[in-house]
Amino acid sequence: MFPTTTCPICGTALPPAAADESPLFPFCSLRCKQVDLYRWMTGRYAVVESLTIERLVEEAGRDAPPLAEPPA
Repeated sequence: MFPTTTCPICGTALPPAAADESPLFPFCSLRCKQVDLYRWMTGRYAVVESLTIERLVEEAGRDAPPLAEPPA
């Protein structure tokens, strides 16, 4: 049995297949998706973690392929 997922805006329980089948996931409706966007746009949500150059390089390196060694 898969754990149930709920809409982060209204708390409606989503079916287990919603992650694969719904273009609105993790939201239950277009309304909830738009409410979330509005909250980001008006500053109710924010990413407050400070980023350093070292952290940016570390995060960029996770998805990037390894660099080739320069020719000698």
